[in-house]
Amino acid sequence: MIEKKPKGRDGVVIQEEQVIRPKKVWSEDVQKFLSYLRDKGVTYVPEPLGYDGEGNEVVSYLVGEVYDYPLPPQLLTDSAICSAGRLLRDFHDQNRAYLTSLSGAEPWMLQSFGEREVMCHNDFAPYNVTTENGIAIGIIDFDTITPGSRIWDVSYAAYRWVPLEMNQGEPITDETCHRLKKFIEAYRLDESEYPNLIPTMIERLSYMMDFITKAASRGEANFQKNIQEGHLKKYEQDIQWLLDNEKKILRKLQNEKT
Repeated sequence: MIEKKPKGRDGVVIQEEQVIRPKKVWSEDVQKFLSYLRDKGVTYVPEPLGYDGEGNEVVSYLVGEVYDYPLPPQLLTDSAICSAGRLLRDFHDQNRAYLTSLSGAEPWMLQSFGEREVMCHNDFAPYNVTTENGIAIGIIDFDTITPGSRIWDVSYAAYRWVPLEMNQGEPITDETCHRLKKFIEAYRLDESEYPNLIPTMIERLSYMMDFITKAASRGEANFQKNIQEGHLKKYEQDIQWLLDNEKKILRKLQNEKT
């Protein structure tokens, strides 16, 4: 039997073709959502398999490579970032009708933001997307889903995939702006939303800082560790970097020919 624990996920175990994880208050709604997508023929999300004898949530294992930071060269290519943008767009298009089935009383992990246009993954990042030869092929870890606006999900996904971080250069490089343009074009983000992209990204990072701080104050060890590792300081620096470079980013998005 193959058994391993994914990096950074306490209590999560992979056994053969299944991922077993502790049940949370939102797990039932996550299973329903995954069932909806699988019933539609969407195979790039895990199949929900209910619960094991100990009450743990079980989903199928998606084959592919996942990456954390620093991102490898194969995820910084145009083909890689465009595949991620297209996958997120299809995910949103496939799930938007699911909103009509929601009661509004679902105990999601995260708060909803913006107009309820789609179900947001809220952490569509390289560490939650399976890849093959540098191409995005699957999405995992749906604990963070909520209804919300497209740009809320797109902005954070772009932050993670480009990536849009202070260590990418000061001022922001043309190459980084090019990757951002490729991502949002592949997603087919409406150009009227371009001016809202960076402000929404900053709002998303600010919300994450607040969420981590509150979770850590409740004694949640994972988030206490995040703070100890400097995550809050990093996000604060990235926010300032985005503010400093916002005008250049928008000019590049509106004018760059790709």
